[in-house]
Amino acid sequence: MTTVAQAVALRDRRATRTAVISLYLNIPLDLAEHRGLATRARELVKAAGGDRSPADIEAVAAAVTAGAKDWLGHTMAIFASGELGLLEVISLPGHGPDLATQDRAVVSDKPYIRPLLAAEQRNPPYQVAVIDTRHAWLLGVADDEIDTLAERTDRSVPSPKFAGWYGLEGYRMEQRIMELSKKHYRDTISVLAELTSPPLVLGGQEMQVSHFAQMLPPPVKDRVAGSFRVDLQTATPARVRELSAPVIADWADANEAKLVNDVLTEPPGIAVTTNLDQCVTAVRSRAVAQLVLADDQAIPGLVCTDCGAITIGAAPAGCGCPDPASAGRQVPDVLDELASQALDGGSVVTAVRDAPFAAAARLRFPADYPPAGD
Repeated sequence: MTTVAQAVALRDRRATRTAVISLYLNIPLDLAEHRGLATRARELVKAAGGDRSPADIEAVAAAVTAGAKDWLGHTMAIFASGELGLLEVISLPGHGPDLATQDRAVVSDKPYIRPLLAAEQRNPPYQVAVIDTRHAWLLGVADDEIDTLAERTDRSVPSPKFAGWYGLEGYRMEQRIMELSKKHYRDTISVLAELTSPPLVLGGQEMQVSHFAQMLPPPVKDRVAGSFRVDLQTATPARVRELSAPVIADWADANEAKLVNDVLTEPPGIAVTTNLDQCVTAVRSRAVAQLVLADDQAIPGLVCTDCGAITIGAAPAGCGCPDPASAGRQVPDVLDELASQALDGGSVVTAVRDAPFAAAARLRFPADYPPAGD
């Protein structure tokens, strides 16, 4: 099965005679609803227009029928072009539809990748530390895959059922347990510090998680995306993933909202621009450190087949090529082309929801924008 990273690399594949079909289709959990999926796929592709091959449409429909039962509750992405010998099918990370991965088909000369980028961004691999005063269980989660990274049991900590919990002796025993628990937490933290640095979710009883979090050093604390309540003694990998997934989703939402706010409050024209034409210029100049694209916007335009210059709307391509009018090809979404060019230039591309702009660019250095009106 093709991975998201491999599919993003498909952006370099371009057809010259017939178009490439890119289909994003959410697969229902209920098998009874699968009967009309192939028809739904055909309708989406036909509604997208463009010079698509009937054989490619049928190849997409057949891929939906063959693969839907394997990806219940996921979004299926299919890329097809007989001209390129291309038929790639992937299951996007995450469960259920997202604004970026709602049912859609795009017909263009290259695969449409923006939903892939958004799905990968919002469903990153992450780690979970489930802890109590005696045990620690460290897991790595990557979509449906869960791996145990480390387990620990501190046998030096007495059971809380230890006899003598009265008066001074009880107080001393409680203090002893607290001290030994701190050692257990420190030992667990030392393991976390040696692991790679994706987002980290903490699980356990509220008080124990709170004590553990307070002991985290800054490099580890900065990774914490949030926490959830669970009894480690009854936890299973599936239950841990079920409880941690909403924590990561909220963390991703908060990061997107913060990014939008940061972009809007930084000095315009110096550190950042939210002007689409200026974003196009900055990407062409490789001046962009981070390109931020709004999920809910798709803007048609032209791209020069000779130099790659992007023009917003239906005006002739504004490049210096000998015949820009004939070299310009229409594309359904110049933001997708902009994302591809930004990735080629080493930029980070980030999707955001509810942005008051179509595109924004955080700059490595000031770009040389053309005068207004050019």
